[in-house]
Amino acid sequence: MDDLESIYLKIKEGETKSYFNALEECFGGEVSGNVYEVNRGRTRIRLTSYSIIPGFEISTTSATHYTPVIIDRESDDNPDLIHLNVIKEGQLTRDYDSMEKRTEADSSKGIFIYNGLFPMRITHPPNALLESVSFKISKNALQVLLPEATTIFEALFGSNDPVAYHTHLPVELNTLVEDIFHFKKNEFGSKPLVIARSLELFTLMLRSIRKLVDKDELNGLHIDDYQRLLNIKDQLLSSFDQRVSVEGLASEFGISVSKLKRDFKTLFNTSVYQFYTHARMDEAYRRLRSGKYSVMEVGYDLGYQNLSKFSSMFKKVKGINPKDVMPV
Repeated sequence: MDDLESIYLKIKEGETKSYFNALEECFGGEVSGNVYEVNRGRTRIRLTSYSIIPGFEISTTSATHYTPVIIDRESDDNPDLIHLNVIKEGQLTRDYDSMEKRTEADSSKGIFIYNGLFPMRITHPPNALLESVSFKISKNALQVLLPEATTIFEALFGSNDPVAYHTHLPVELNTLVEDIFHFKKNEFGSKPLVIARSLELFTLMLRSIRKLVDKDELNGLHIDDYQRLLNIKDQLLSSFDQRVSVEGLASEFGISVSKLKRDFKTLFNTSVYQFYTHARMDEAYRRLRSGKYSVMEVGYDLGYQNLSKFSSMFKKVKGINPKDVMPV
């Protein structure tokens, strides 16, 4: 990925037509009705939008690229429009508050809910299929379509602060997501079948989210939380030769240990130690693969005093011995 030149897009949050315009300008392709599509070489994108009622859109995305694609999404300054995304396939990096380019992709599978009140950078890695279902709904549209759910959005976004929530898609809803992408391929009846399954998915997701809200188990991250977590991530990625201490990080960044653990898990879907260990082994792999370093040099440079422990951890994470990574 490091030797590929990234493609940059800038999109203003809001209606799906903003995405159509930005994608067409960047990649070419064409817009036909509610569909944008480009199929050129190793770049394939199909974005389909379904307008249900004023203020409520459903969209599906299928995309692969030969090079990293970085999307800067600008704030729409509209606290009444809520975005709910479900990642079916693939992974994305989401960075907030106009942070600099990130290097490692973070798992984003599940449900991501946010208001469009802060800038967000999304990175789609190369040669990886991304499939997602997205919902954009205003509070007025929700009142018309599903009035019993308005209390959920008020609980999550009542203050109109920039905030986002991450949670996992309940296993029993996976079939609905699969159906949506299956019905997209139908020559007859595709649109009503996709809309029907999408509305069912939306309703059941909100029911699941309501249960989490009632139990106080859905943790939102404000923009200050994101800024702090991304700074912590940067520090972890620049200190591979040091021993990680969650207590030390919490003290340095002025938060409690419990909040650091909870927020880090919420954003990156892993613990601090797991993230650091995997990033450390990724760095070891890159160095060994380059052929410029010995196993001993890499192990010591990454802070291991015992090379057998380094080799054992590398094989546990990567499934291969360090020496077998080095070019012959």
